[in-house]
This record gives sequence, structure tokens and C-alpha cells, in this order.
Amino acid sequence: MPFFLVTPELYKIRDEFLDKIRCSASYSFPPSEEFPLSSLYQDKGMMFSLLLAHTKTGEKKVLLGSSGMKNIPGYVNPCYSKNRMDEVLEKWDNAIKESKSDEERREMSTMALKEINSLFQFSTLYKDKFSLLDVESAKGGSGTCAGVKTINTLIRKGYEIDAFAEFFVGRENENYKEGLFYPPCRERCEEIIRKMLLLDYIYLDESIAVVNKEPGLLSVPGRGEDKKDSVSLRFRLLFPSAPENPACHRLDMDTSGIMILARDKDALRKLSMDFEERNVHKVYEALLEGKLEEKEGIIDRKMRLDVDNRPYQILDDVDGKEAKTHFRLIGYGKINGKLYSRVEFRPLTGRTHQIRVHASKCLKHPIIGDRLYGKREEGERLFLHAKEITFTHPKKNELVTFTSPTPF
Repeated sequence: MPFFLVTPELYKIRDEFLDKIRCSASYSFPPSEEFPLSSLYQDKGMMFSLLLAHTKTGEKKVLLGSSGMKNIPGYVNPCYSKNRMDEVLEKWDNAIKESKSDEERREMSTMALKEINSLFQFSTLYKDKFSLLDVESAKGGSGTCAGVKTINTLIRKGYEIDAFAEFFVGRENENYKEGLFYPPCRERCEEIIRKMLLLDYIYLDESIAVVNKEPGLLSVPGRGEDKKDSVSLRFRLLFPSAPENPACHRLDMDTSGIMILARDKDALRKLSMDFEERNVHKVYEALLEGKLEEKEGIIDRKMRLDVDNRPYQILDDVDGKEAKTHFRLIGYGKINGKLYSRVEFRPLTGRTHQIRVHASKCLKHPIIGDRLYGKREEGERLFLHAKEITFTHPKKNELVTFTSPTPF
């Protein structure tokens, strides 16, 4: 699910918004005959977004966004300069009208779209800028969604987010019902929001977040300025009031998949204890080199750090710590003509590099792309992904499961 955070206060402010536009018969602030509410019921309706935030001094802020290209009073600014956009649209509209052939019109339309996409400017939590030219999934309407506008404004102003969602107003259809909260659409918004927030959020509430970590990103900051970038640091840029070390557990830098982060100390304490007591259940998927003959089993071999070759881990049945991993063969395939085995792993303990060591040293089939316990070709990733996690929610006290599709 794209970024989405609903609280009781969000419902209250949405209701106040709906009351205002119904009383005024206009969805602009101040009311205007240019934006009659009736038009939303005659046409196809409109998505709006509400984002609740606060400043560093605790002052509450409400950001209201509207979808589309209209410049509506009372809403956050679009993600482009309106004056510059008007100039570019007029320039290309005139040029296309004066073109002499269909081929020339197609070429001009392509050039026009490229320039228009370059005008959309978004900010990341690191204050870097990018445009729609940097968004692979960009298509018509990208960058004009209500949610993208409000998140972009939040980042530029440096507020801390408290709640966020979109809602629909107007003639209902099979996809949208008036007043209900929705996350931003996947089709046009997901990649833009992920780039802005620097993380792929699977789930978010007032106490925890579940994210899908990309390969090559540290879970927590390492030593040195060049190793600060991490899931934890990126998370705290959006939630500065979260614990200094919000990660409830870690994934190896080269591993992708699900991570849990805490937004408060109580949630962090409870989840950390659950991990320590092995009350959290994780499922991984990996591609192993060659053909694994064994269909299923449990690997039970102790491990420890190789103190002379950090961070390398070794098997040690005498001085090592207990390490157990359940594995199940899913099937076979080929990459670049080379046979691989797709295997599901369920670690029953949580040792560093446990799955990687057990695959390489016990099953004798290293994970493809493992630069420590196997080999890695240039440009290759580690084919290990944390695809599922089950744990007890620290506030709701109920068992929850989150999944992340394996990307390979």
C-alpha cells in the first residue's frame, strides 16, 4: 500500500472540510463561483488530500491538496511553476498547430512532453530535487495528484507528519465513494512518493512502520560519514520524534525486504523483546547456485563471528551460538543459462548472516550474488529477500502479518 496514515483527528478535519464546502456550495477557499461544488457531481468528481503535521516548535499545520492542473485557492501549490508551465504549454501548442505533417506533430508532441515533465520538481527528505524525467512509471497525470502535492509541501517546509490520506468528493463510481479515505494511487503516485520519502512504506500507524528495504542500503548507520545513509536515518528524517535507533531488527545491507521500525520507545521496547524471545516469525526467499536435491529440512549448526576476518561468520559446533534454519525447495530456473534453485527459508534463530552461511556451508549451495560466502558477478545483487513477517502489534496486541513480493 502506498503511504497512508489515518488518525481520529484526520476524520474530524475531513468532516469540517466537507461541511464547509457544502455550506458554501464551492470547493475553493474563499468560495468562488469559478469552482462550484455542483460541478463535482455533474462531472467525475475529484480527489482531495489532507495532511496533518506540526512544526519543530509543536505548532499544528493542516495541508490541503487538490488533484488536477487547476490552480484552486486554499490548497497547496502544484509541483511546478504555473507561469513557466503556461509559457511552455502555449509554445508547444502553437508549434504543433503549425506543424506540416503527422510525423512532425508526433516528434513535437514527444519533445513537448519531455519539457513539460522537466517542469515538475519534487524534493526528497535529503533536500535533493528530481523531476518526472527521473520517474520510470511517469504517465499522463503523474505529479498532479493531491497527495503528491501535499507531501512535497510537507518536505519543503520541514514539517513532521502526523496523518495523511486522500478522499473523494463528487459523483461516486465503482472505485471511489464520497468521503472515504484512500491511499494515493499506485499507478501515478507510488514511485514519486517513494522517491520523496526515500523509503517504500508497506504499513504505517501511530506506533510502527513496516518498510520494504532496497538492496544495498544499510539498516542502521555504520561508522563513518560515508555510512550514515540507512533505513533508520531516512525514517527519522520524516519522523524526528521517533527513537534515535528506531530499527526493531536489521537486515544485511545486501538483503532486500521487510523491516519494522518503531515510532515510540514503548513500541521499540516491546518489539525488541519479541525478537529476542523469538516471537517474531520471518520468511525469506533466495536463489541458490546450482541444483539443490533436498526438498525440505532443518539446518541445525552453531555459528560465531570469525574475529580475525570480520564480518565473516563461521560454523563452530563447540563455541558457536545456536542457529537453526528451516528450508523448503520451491523450484528451479535459469539465469544467463545457469541453473538455480529457488528456496524458502524460515530462520528459527536470528544469527548474523545465518541464512547465507547455512546455504553456503551446510547446503553447499551459496546464494547467488553473495560476495562473502559465494561469488558475485559485476552488477549482480544478493538474491535474498525478506518476504514475510508475523508479529504481535505492540499497541493493538494482535497478531499481524506483512508481505513483500519477491522482486526476482
